[in-house]
Amino acid sequence: MNYREVEIFAPKDMGAAGTEPIDIKVKDLLSSIEIIWQTTVVTAALMTAPHVDCITKIELVDGSDVLFGMSGKDAQALAFYGSGKMPLNQISVKAAEYMRSVIPIYFGRKLFDKQLALDPKRFSNLQLKVTWDEDAANASVVANELTVRGWTFDQKVITPLGFLMSKEIKSYTPVASDYEYTKLPRDYPYRLLMLESYSTDKEPGEVLALLKLSEDNDKRIPIEMTGQEILRKLCVPAGEIEENIEGADAVTASALYVAPTAMVRPQAEVDADAIAAADDFSQVTVAGNKCSVDLAVGCLYYGFVVRGFAPHHCLMVPFGDIQDLDDIQPVSEIGDLQLITQGAAAVGTSPNAKVIIQQLRS
Repeated sequence: MNYREVEIFAPKDMGAAGTEPIDIKVKDLLSSIEIIWQTTVVTAALMTAPHVDCITKIELVDGSDVLFGMSGKDAQALAFYGSGKMPLNQISVKAAEYMRSVIPIYFGRKLFDKQLALDPKRFSNLQLKVTWDEDAANASVVANELTVRGWTFDQKVITPLGFLMSKEIKSYTPVASDYEYTKLPRDYPYRLLMLESYSTDKEPGEVLALLKLSEDNDKRIPIEMTGQEILRKLCVPAGEIEENIEGADAVTASALYVAPTAMVRPQAEVDADAIAAADDFSQVTVAGNKCSVDLAVGCLYYGFVVRGFAPHHCLMVPFGDIQDLDDIQPVSEIGDLQLITQGAAAVGTSPNAKVIIQQLRS
């Protein structure tokens, strides 16, 4: 076979919280690593955050050298923007059922990219570190399961140019109308930049008033856009996200958290063995990525489809055509590369921002 799926970490209940170091013993070229996180609830209960928030940090390291580093939700968003395919979030808050999230780390532009892949043999102590908190999304979790798998090139012989290195380089709290200055590294060429623009009650484009990329003290300004312009011109064309949700009426109003955070559109669905009639399902209201479900009397179970854009409050700025290797932007000859962002006049409740970069490492 040209490709082979390998087990890097067998399914295991990890306990309440912690960090698991996992040695990467695979020697074949890696196209991707997949982290699969599953939790089971004992009673129907409210969500307090997206399920993928249980994976608070992922790092792929070789000693002190960080090849990949960010939260689980940001890794999902990056996988979507980089490949055009949204990873799985399978959400159910019914008693004794489970939630499952898949978090891919792509070392190429997509799965089985023949020009970009990670060669484990070029590193001496390759290790994946996964940090988790099992009840970060639902307080009634009684069991979890962490699995790590990878896709390798088997009989397919390739000579990759390098791999995509992705990491969070800054986290800060946006302040209304204030500017934030971030000096960007110039060690490797850039494929894209991603900004998490979070607030509990606003879309990501509403939290960000301005994003500006400045070279050599404004000698060149390749990008200068508002948050809403980035959303409309760059993120919406990247594609729409769709998720399916199943729940139970544990309380009068249920809270569910979903991946899309912009132009979110929930649509109720009637399940033959769940709710008896469409009018048993009252309404769904949206604030940020929180869907509040208000049920009619007599409705015990429900289901709906949620569609929208900007996964996990993340906005993406590409450096040209991200599928074209010729458009990956060298920056080593730039004397100073700076990202300048400005908070909106109203940044919303509990705002937070992160700067994430993806570079080509040869």
